[in-house]
Amino acid sequence: MRLIQFLTFFLFFCSSVVFSQKTIKHTVVEGESFYSIAKKYKVSESDIYELNPKSKGALLQLKTVLLIPNKKSNSKDKKEVASSKNVNKETHVVESGESLYKIAKKYDISLEKLKELNPEINPENIQIGDKIVVSGKPKAAVKKAVEKKKETVVAETETKQNIDSDLYLDELGNQVHSVKRGENLYRLSKEYKVSVRDLEEMNPEIVANLPIGYEVIVKKGNVEVEKNQNVVVEVPKEIEELSPENMSKAEFLIAKASKHIGTRYRGGGTTSAGFDCSGLMFSTFKNIDMTLPRSSSSMAVGAGVRVDRSQAQKGDLIFFTTNGRGSINHVGMVTEVLENEIKFIHSSVQAGVIISSTEEPYYKKRFVQINRVLE
Repeated sequence: MRLIQFLTFFLFFCSSVVFSQKTIKHTVVEGESFYSIAKKYKVSESDIYELNPKSKGALLQLKTVLLIPNKKSNSKDKKEVASSKNVNKETHVVESGESLYKIAKKYDISLEKLKELNPEINPENIQIGDKIVVSGKPKAAVKKAVEKKKETVVAETETKQNIDSDLYLDELGNQVHSVKRGENLYRLSKEYKVSVRDLEEMNPEIVANLPIGYEVIVKKGNVEVEKNQNVVVEVPKEIEELSPENMSKAEFLIAKASKHIGTRYRGGGTTSAGFDCSGLMFSTFKNIDMTLPRSSSSMAVGAGVRVDRSQAQKGDLIFFTTNGRGSINHVGMVTEVLENEIKFIHSSVQAGVIISSTEEPYYKKRFVQINRVLE
């Protein structure tokens, strides 16, 4: 009888030790979200929800104790399992300028799925030459899908106007040039035979020292939006509320941007040395491997989908016109939605990075639209 009791206790003790080695207890502190906690321990949010099912969809309260998978104890097993699972799967070799987000888009799979397929990869520090598993499908199936996508891109490209290879057409038909090393306004004006003044008028946010990758409109398209005329306007889409995972990402983005409150305005700036409005958004969304267009006008037509003001939620981009000509030239990120008021963080010319409100007379008159980018 005593032997049976001993064996029962021994088995219970061993299972407890094994479980404790595979999990970590984390006590929630101020400013944390599921997304930031997941990043801290290098696990996915779904891993946390699996161990804490009651927390999914609930507000994260201070001092809540969460069980977190102990990645270190499982890393060897995960690598072995991943290695055996990834046999005969399609891989992608990382090239210069690529992020996990870009690779996920390229192969039409979710970012979470990509992380799941590559548990040993650090999403924030992938290197050129790293091999990324991109699908659980057989190689032939993936190759066929990629080729089909390439054919579609080629077909779409052939329908565009025949313009210089350094240019591309945006959604409004504008010819846009992506700045390369050593280029400035004077060189672009000579290359495209347009005055510096015209370039400045077409690009309200433009700065003299153009950063590499900055998108400059060098010729306006045929789509003109004028007041008091009947024009076709994009109707904001009716979409669902943010999922708990995306709400967690929104909180994470707001926390990241808020760390820069008080940082001065700097034209073309994308670092803590100074931000312009689109530079702050560009830098902030990089934290979740999302690369936004570099100017507010390009973000307005090329980032996410436009939603009705009544559907605004945290993490949405909010756009304004402050140039007196009606075109979008200012962007911020929604931080709070009240009954008739939206608060947003942005970098203003006068005050630098601050939180403002749509109820302030200046912004109330100049509001244009809201885009949902967390989908």
